[in-house]
Amino acid sequence: MTIYTVGHYDYDLEQFLDMLKEAKVTKIIDVRSFPNSKRHPQYKQEPFHKWLKEHDIGYRHLTALGGRRQRSGEVGENLNAGWQNQSFHNYADYTLTNEFKEGIQYLFAEAEEDTVALMCAERHPSRCHRLIISNWLVGHDVEVKHIIVSNKGEIDIVPHELGKWGAMPILEDDGEVVYPKLESK
Repeated sequence: MTIYTVGHYDYDLEQFLDMLKEAKVTKIIDVRSFPNSKRHPQYKQEPFHKWLKEHDIGYRHLTALGGRRQRSGEVGENLNAGWQNQSFHNYADYTLTNEFKEGIQYLFAEAEEDTVALMCAERHPSRCHRLIISNWLVGHDVEVKHIIVSNKGEIDIVPHELGKWGAMPILEDDGEVVYPKLESK
């Protein structure tokens, strides 16, 4: 199973469609917390969903994998201290919840039927919670590839590498993915 990620950024719809075609994506799993965009109205949920349908691409907003999570009152503060960015730290804590795992199970079911791409707004996964979802997936033997437009305007399909763009994830014996603060040498 391969799962793609993509950011809609400020791309016009034709460029976005080219990105999806490059990876042969047949369904978008929208992981934005708020599936609308004031600055880029072409990505507001309703018209975007309609536009995708016109191009034979499915759509599903998956709240359980949405970003912008609050601090966890249940996870020890140091468990994911490898993230200096508090938003990423909060999302890493969230991946330890049943709600996140239910979202992952739904994602797996969708990926059995379609070639899916997790979509959020950020252009690059290093600036988005898609990075942490990707780490979790790769830590559980799922292939993840990012659809990225290079600085030259070319569409690149980039395999996900653990720790390349942020804190190094550690897979615990119970299957949890955590980001402890690593000792400096």
